[in-house]
Amino acid sequence: MGRGTIVGQKGIRPARRPIGPSGGEEGWSLIELTVSLFMLMAIALFGMQTMVSGFLMQNWSIGQTMTDACAGIETAYAQRELFANIPTNGRWGIYPAAITTAGVVIGQTPFQPVKATLTRTYHVYTLDPATGALSYLLETYVVYTSGPRTYCKVSKVFRSQ
Repeated sequence: MGRGTIVGQKGIRPARRPIGPSGGEEGWSLIELTVSLFMLMAIALFGMQTMVSGFLMQNWSIGQTMTDACAGIETAYAQRELFANIPTNGRWGIYPAAITTAGVVIGQTPFQPVKATLTRTYHVYTLDPATGALSYLLETYVVYTSGPRTYCKVSKVFRSQ
């Protein structure tokens, strides 16, 4: 067919049918777009939950590490203290009258300091009544709160003459 050729009725589309998709496919692009957006939002939500969960676990592990270090320092203090000075130094209170120190900064996270409560006490034991040999059980409790949970680490050192 060349230029100026008259086309018969077979080549003309009826006016009631749109050009493009066939009848019955008109709303599918909107449905496909909605499903795609839903899938994208679900993947984004899963990714955000994973990141937040990892961040919270990291904060928990940082707090655990700091309390472990604090309990280790308390163990070192108890091992270094001169035996004769244990009852008089004021660092430990004789059981049940413990010495409690609240709000002790034991470390720093990227957003806030980590604070704990230290409770120190000691028990006196007489090993041999004939000689009067004494021994002390020095205890330190490191208690800290992370969100709704409270954690406690214990340091115990047994000292004898």
